[in-house]
Amino acid sequence: MLWYRAPAEQFVESLPVGNGLTGATLRGLAGGERVQLNEGSAWSGPTDRSAPLLDPADGTARLQAVREAIDAGDVRRAEDLLMAFQSTHSQAYLPFAVVSVEAAGTAAPADGPARWLDLRTGIAGHRYLLDGSEARHRTFASHPDAVIVHDIAFGAPADLRIGISPDKIAARGMDAVTQDWGTELRLGVVLPADVAPSHEQTAEPVVYGPDSRAGAVHAGIVTDGEAGFAHGVLGIRGATFVRIVVATGTVLNHPYARHANTADDADALARLLSARIAGVLEEESFEPAMERHLADHAGLYSRVSLELGGGSTAAAGKPTDERIHAFETDRSDSALMALLFHYGRYLLIASSRAGGFPANLQGIWNEQLQPPWSSNYTININTQMNYWPALTTNLAECHETLLRLVDTLARTGTAAAGLYGARGWAAHHNTDPWGHPFAVGAGKGNAMWASWAMGGTWLADSVWRHYSYTGDLARLQASWPALEGAALFALDWIIGEADSGTHTSPSTSPENRFVADDGGPAAVGRSATMDVSLLSALCASARQVAAVLGAPVPWLDDLTRKVAALPQPAIGGRGEVLEWSFPATEHEPEHRHTSHLAGLFPLQEWSLEATPELAAAAVRTLELRGPESTGWAMAWRLGLWAHLGVAGKAEESLHLALRVAGDGLTERGGVYPNLFTAHPPFQIDANFGTTAGIAEMLVQSDAAAIRLLPALPAAWGEGSVRGLRAVGGIGVDLRWSGGVLGSAVLRSPEAVRRDVVWDGRRVSVELAGGEDFELSEDSFL
Repeated sequence: MLWYRAPAEQFVESLPVGNGLTGATLRGLAGGERVQLNEGSAWSGPTDRSAPLLDPADGTARLQAVREAIDAGDVRRAEDLLMAFQSTHSQAYLPFAVVSVEAAGTAAPADGPARWLDLRTGIAGHRYLLDGSEARHRTFASHPDAVIVHDIAFGAPADLRIGISPDKIAARGMDAVTQDWGTELRLGVVLPADVAPSHEQTAEPVVYGPDSRAGAVHAGIVTDGEAGFAHGVLGIRGATFVRIVVATGTVLNHPYARHANTADDADALARLLSARIAGVLEEESFEPAMERHLADHAGLYSRVSLELGGGSTAAAGKPTDERIHAFETDRSDSALMALLFHYGRYLLIASSRAGGFPANLQGIWNEQLQPPWSSNYTININTQMNYWPALTTNLAECHETLLRLVDTLARTGTAAAGLYGARGWAAHHNTDPWGHPFAVGAGKGNAMWASWAMGGTWLADSVWRHYSYTGDLARLQASWPALEGAALFALDWIIGEADSGTHTSPSTSPENRFVADDGGPAAVGRSATMDVSLLSALCASARQVAAVLGAPVPWLDDLTRKVAALPQPAIGGRGEVLEWSFPATEHEPEHRHTSHLAGLFPLQEWSLEATPELAAAAVRTLELRGPESTGWAMAWRLGLWAHLGVAGKAEESLHLALRVAGDGLTERGGVYPNLFTAHPPFQIDANFGTTAGIAEMLVQSDAAAIRLLPALPAAWGEGSVRGLRAVGGIGVDLRWSGGVLGSAVLRSPEAVRRDVVWDGRRVSVELAGGEDFELSEDSFL
């Protein structure tokens, strides 16, 4: 439960609800509400302005020139040549509309909580006194019915006004329709055809034109008061209850953006939205709709529980914002850490569901027309981090939207691969639902972020990972073309022959730079460590999928040989993992990215047991990189320390993640009053990464073993967790006391033998399909 004594004054104080299709944030205002709506399909674009600057026919020759410049040590020429491969930019996720509710009379705070969000039910609420009588609001987002419901109950008859307005985008028209069940307000909007990132200096950053798409908000209203529509506002007199049901959507005009909230034309969209509202508001329909929502939400959320003991419990009785401030000086509120864990799962359920798009940089909630980094998909870490908790915390259904984005990019990305003269598909560091595959930057983008062609390679890792937890053979077969296309691109991207050594070129380590021979910062070289880790993981995934599907894969042996011949991760003079394939002075020694450690986590190619030298070097790398950074970077450090089994450092990262977020664009992460995580500004990846990191502290797994409590802090003296998932879809429930395992219950969907490790001790167990298997401390004697 999140709760507060006062209304929200800004976006990062508001409380979020979402059904994966539509999101809303609530302010909990005294005397009304401001329901700020986001529609998951409301993106700018599509636009033809996203083509690369370079004529595709010239790509192969230009790439060869880049490689020759790198081989000659002329990094400046290589970076200049690479700019021609850039396009303008990918598209932006947009704000959508606001439903405003204003009650007449004198509003005053009520005693006790003013507003709250119950993560268990997905219902947000608030209360106040209106002319001395209590008024209560509640809001939830139903995935089964694809609507947002806002209920108001007044202690005495009240008058109020309800309106809908576009949120920073163009209006298309507003009207009201009388239905058998009440009144339906309808707002039409127009989406920009193109929106430039806020960091770009462009003469016309927001463009409307022939490619602009239409959108709509329908709000159905039932009340026991007298309602009348005038001047774009619905007035209601003498109401003791009002129910508002909201449906949103956009008109589709792009083949890759299939979405449950889109329709082929405006008339079809209007029918879709009105039907959704009627299905909830018609007589005797609401209670079944509420039950569907509660069952659907609990069916996902209640799978996992976490209780952390050992700290003070006094803080749990304070409002959430006060708890966050208190945590700055008193780190004993272990229940706040558990709340942050649960909140990450709640946010993923709310922002990534079947029929929708993947969670973007802000999940499904955004208030700005030019949001930070376009609120799109940054696929050199951030989009991947959004899905780190999906499989381990038992939300595999939420992972499906990411796989659909991979399917889309496997189609659109053939153009990006072809630009390099390669087969298969490629994607760079930014994309959107239209599947933008090219490097962005409009010929001005710095190579440290623009010239990274491994986005598709990393996303392809999700294919095998999904199957390894779910055993979903049909989804694996559907994903095979994407995995095969990523592998074919890798085959053509890797240079050289296996018997004489191979490399990748050009190669960058995302967003980081080294000091070049001329003394300035540079990004481009050969075979960055992250390249090798990603390609190694891709090769392993392809081999495992091919074995499961049993299909002949003529290119697999060639890929295996080429990947094995790449320069392997090396250890530098300070005992650290080298970020590039050569010793280099880091331009930013405490840079936020830890891309060269991806082989450790999340890829799990390195481990304490199998690669102890690299694991030790990773420890030294993290020490040199430092604990302080942006929100998502600290979440990555949390996962890395947890995977290394260093509980104290993992706990330190978690403590930093729960600081009060600072203002501005400093690289100091933390949380806002509503527990949204800060880059800063708000960026949701750290919410998800922190949830995954806590899970990693409690359970780790791979094909070799399941590891119990591998990074348990001493401060978590007693606790329990239920419902985490290990590789193979194995459920794991744990209880511990005094840092000692009390019990572990494993349940596998099918019969399997697994090794289980606790406190450095290993046992092998036979799990019968569908049955609980219990272990205790004595099992490891």
